[in-house]
Amino acid sequence: MALLEEDHAFEIADAVLAASEADETEVAIHCVEDRFVRFGHEGPTQSADRERYDLAVRVRFRDGGGFREAKASSGSLDEASVLDALGRAEILARVASPDPGAVPLGGAVEVEGTAPSRPTQDHSFKEKAEWIEAALRRCESEGLHGGGLARTTVASRSLVNSAGRRVHGATSRAEFALTCADGGADAETVGGSASSASVRCFVDQVDVEGVIEDAVTSAVRARDPEDVGASPMDVLLEPQAVAALMTFTSGMGFGARGFHEGSSFLTGRVGERLFAEGISISDDPTHPDLRGLRFDGEGTPRGAHALVSSGTAHGPVTDASWAHQLGLPNTGHSQAQPSTDGPSAGHLVVAEGDLSREELLERLGDGLLVRQLHYVNVVEPRELVLTGMTRGGVFRVKDGVVGRAIGNLRFTQSLVEALGAVDGVGDRATRVGSLMGGELVAPSLLIRGFQFTSKARS
Repeated sequence: MALLEEDHAFEIADAVLAASEADETEVAIHCVEDRFVRFGHEGPTQSADRERYDLAVRVRFRDGGGFREAKASSGSLDEASVLDALGRAEILARVASPDPGAVPLGGAVEVEGTAPSRPTQDHSFKEKAEWIEAALRRCESEGLHGGGLARTTVASRSLVNSAGRRVHGATSRAEFALTCADGGADAETVGGSASSASVRCFVDQVDVEGVIEDAVTSAVRARDPEDVGASPMDVLLEPQAVAALMTFTSGMGFGARGFHEGSSFLTGRVGERLFAEGISISDDPTHPDLRGLRFDGEGTPRGAHALVSSGTAHGPVTDASWAHQLGLPNTGHSQAQPSTDGPSAGHLVVAEGDLSREELLERLGDGLLVRQLHYVNVVEPRELVLTGMTRGGVFRVKDGVVGRAIGNLRFTQSLVEALGAVDGVGDRATRVGSLMGGELVAPSLLIRGFQFTSKARS
């Protein structure tokens, strides 16, 4: 199966619009080709070569000052299945309660097209097996068990509506992730465990050798950790640890719904200096490490959008409904509609600074180097108080020199306060993912007085 070309996708959508009896109709087509291999220390454990089409039809009937609305979907693009989805949506919409606050569908727009990467789309299982073989061979040389994931994905999305909106684009993603650990189920808590990953838009950009070296050397260094009590400490968070904290800002912090409901740290603070001057954050699907679609779930164009500039907060991201409700511009951050989640910033970029790793360590002086955080959850949304624990190697730093590993620690920390206590920003930002899902571009951050509350294991 090949991804749908723009003309083919529009042809299918136009046929649905022609058959619709609704006053407004929207057709969204999502196509995915996903090829992956999961592996453990004895070799591959799961593989799949998956292809999927999803077509969603949203219809609306005018009722007084509002719309009766419903949505139905089909996992097939054959004519009968597609028309059946349209029929179901129309039946359900006629009995739905009218929404007087619904905003009419948006009309024609100009959107930059994006295309998939052919080498990423064609990347074979043989090539993925070569990645895995190299990783397991290196792990074995250090007496480590290895496991992880090799994956390539390409996807396209098309949206057409009866108001004249017609947008189409495609994305690519490639990933290699490796976790190394000494034998035993408790390696992650007693030491001798580390993970690394490279996530890129194109398969030829994936740093397989770098992932293997980083994971293996960090796991070896993490053996026999020192037992240290918890207290506020200065830390250098590596990009993946930063991502674990920043992921929660996408909707809960920067979204218009939380802003309106008063649960966002932006509420009542737009225009104020919230964070350290070195912190600038944007939402940017055009960033070369992200290369997202140039339109949102409603087909509204989107590009680079400033969220925080030199520590000063801007307004929330919006979609058509929230922009209308709050009297703000539509920033192009809609989810696929209908949705109760509200808009979110899905392509976060934390701007890099001007300090090398060596300079960050020197400025840190005495403290901790933290590679990863996991089990991160929200305790209180207004200040984004988060709790979780370290993972994958925590190392004591003395006089700017990285030393012995220490045992994992739990933390409870306001992200607002943490970003206000940033005392250094790394000069290299990279695309990283958090263990709770979501990806962003981030550098390393030096944070003073990070609140560790207890040992992760007694």
